[in-house]
Amino acid sequence: MYEALWVASIIAFPLILFGLRVRQIYLSYRWRPAIAQITACYTGTIVDVDSLFVDAEFSVDGVSYHKTEINTRQMRRAGFEPGSLVSVFVNPDDPHDLILDKRDTNLLDALARSFVVRFLPTSSRSA
Repeated sequence: MYEALWVASIIAFPLILFGLRVRQIYLSYRWRPAIAQITACYTGTIVDVDSLFVDAEFSVDGVSYHKTEINTRQMRRAGFEPGSLVSVFVNPDDPHDLILDKRDTNLLDALARSFVVRFLPTSSRSA
């Protein structure tokens, strides 16, 4: 029984990662692009995994917002130093909800983008 659970978890892990990346790419097509300025950069731990977090300020339609604890899902500080500008996508229904713009950097990203473009409706992209 434990062997079946172990095999299932090995299969599920990449599927979860793929699903999370598909969601992020899908949102990048439907949410509004913006430029944010990093105000703080620090490491944090989620379920025993270290990651780099940032706080950022941005504006949408002339209204300024400040978002804290944005998970960059990486550990490299390059490009995330305080004062740096980063691209983000902002939820048009809730401007406090945003994701970092992460370009395709590996095979998983390329497959996820291909899946989104082919199978999910992305035509309502705002400029």
